[in-house]
Amino acid sequence: MRIDNGNTRTTRTSRSTSTSPSSPPAPRTESRPTQATARRQRDSFESQERNTERFSSGARNDMRRLARSPRATIATNRDGSVTRSQSSTNGQTTRTQELTTSQSRFGDTRLKFTTNSTTGGRETTNTYSARTDMFGRTQSSHQRESSFERGDVRQTRSRTTTVDSRGNQRDTRAESRQVTQGERTETTSHSTTTDSRGNRAWTQGTSTATTSGNTTTTRSTTRSGGTERTVQDNNSFTGGTFSLGRTLEHKNTPFNTERNVTRERQIRPSTADDGFTQNDRLSKVQQGGDLLAQAGAKKEWKNEFNNVTENNTSTDPNSFVGSRVGTSGSESFSVGTDGLNASYKREAKAGVYAETKGETKGKYGEASYTAGAKAEAKAGVDGNAKLNLNGLEATGRVGASASVEASASGKAATKSVKVAGVDVNASVEGKVRASAEVSAEAQGTVKVTRNPPTAIAEGSAGASAVAKAEAEIKASAGPFSVKVDAYASAGAEAKATGVIGYEDGKLKIGGGLGAAVGLGAGASGTVEVDVKQLGNMAKNTAVKVADANGDGKLGLDDAKTVVDGAKNAVNDAKDKVADFFGF
Repeated sequence: MRIDNGNTRTTRTSRSTSTSPSSPPAPRTESRPTQATARRQRDSFESQERNTERFSSGARNDMRRLARSPRATIATNRDGSVTRSQSSTNGQTTRTQELTTSQSRFGDTRLKFTTNSTTGGRETTNTYSARTDMFGRTQSSHQRESSFERGDVRQTRSRTTTVDSRGNQRDTRAESRQVTQGERTETTSHSTTTDSRGNRAWTQGTSTATTSGNTTTTRSTTRSGGTERTVQDNNSFTGGTFSLGRTLEHKNTPFNTERNVTRERQIRPSTADDGFTQNDRLSKVQQGGDLLAQAGAKKEWKNEFNNVTENNTSTDPNSFVGSRVGTSGSESFSVGTDGLNASYKREAKAGVYAETKGETKGKYGEASYTAGAKAEAKAGVDGNAKLNLNGLEATGRVGASASVEASASGKAATKSVKVAGVDVNASVEGKVRASAEVSAEAQGTVKVTRNPPTAIAEGSAGASAVAKAEAEIKASAGPFSVKVDAYASAGAEAKATGVIGYEDGKLKIGGGLGAAVGLGAGASGTVEVDVKQLGNMAKNTAVKVADANGDGKLGLDDAKTVVDGAKNAVNDAKDKVADFFGF
């Protein structure tokens, strides 16, 4: 049994294909697979035909050979997927291949195939991935990355091609060059993404790392801009409801720039190498204390308040037109075997609001609506702290914002009717919202621990101005519903980050600045099926049709009655045919 990327794998290993004389025969860790297991492993690739259609014939042939190779290592992962892998060495070239395939109970199929070839200082990796859902929608990608080292220069080039379920293609070409001269390493990179609809986005970056004794200083700048279009198909099964949808996002960023400086000084070896573990005596005591606290070995104090006052000038009981001003907050404190824990929160707000709602019921159904508008300003501060045998960790945030917003929603539904013994109705509901907000926020973390030894403070501050319009509509009929939503946004953002302290054997000091301006738009559509409701309707229909003895249940006696009835019907039909032809 081995752990790989978080998955537990049961592995059957056959003899290695490596020609290296130093490689011992791989141990057989699993007995010969049963006929059912072998068939499942074989079928896991045979079901991938649609996923491989967009790849080259050479890649498809390599996948097929690996899937059928008796020399490959076969592993069944915890999630039910099957991974085949093998490697070989010929002279100075080492080649490895890995193929992972899976099929869900709803018919979704997934495939990932990776090849890696290394010769001297050159390395090439190809990664193919694809997914097809139960409705035949296929999304695929192919990434080819090659790198080589020559003297003090390392260069990497890559091309990634993705194709969505409608055949729209998106290409990303990237290149980076790293030059190391003595104690100085300089890296430059750039990438361009284009698609079949004419969108183009770009990124440029430079980074310089200089080492002087035990201190390394890194300076980096990243700039980006352009337009991007992303399409994502999705489906899920949650809480008895099956959802099938598609999301589309379009972003236009005229410019986005970030600058960062980090200085690290090596003080002692990394904590991974100097004997600090989570199994020392105090750590074990604290682990036991945490378990006792979960069992109730602690004392807690809590307090909440809400001093927001309202001034409503409307006499309509379903409406509010006026102001809300005041403060609210909470605090908590606990002492126990898990240490000291404290939290604090305060918020102040002031605004004017107009809200109304209503509903009506009639012969054919009911309808309701809500609408509102507001102009609001608020400010808040909150923090959390924890102190135990291993040290102190505290976080805090302070922020302020001002916003204006208008929104409305409505719903109409027919009266329920019985269909196959289940109450069903038809309904439609919609929401719209438009807002503009200006906000500023700062947050930070302080951490001082014994194991591993850490004393570090980091934080960030940012300001943004964003305008956004959103709309959503949902229509349903019985167990089926369709949901569509869309948004458009425009805004600007600025941010700053910083860090100082000791962590992982290094003294760190760093900071960064960034700014961005952009436009965005997106839309998604989802079809939902209430599988549970459909199941109840099918069950009720089956009972109604097949309950031959009329007791309201299905049993073996019903099956016998149905079989006898079918047999009598066949005999009756046979007699009628014989009479017709004069037999």
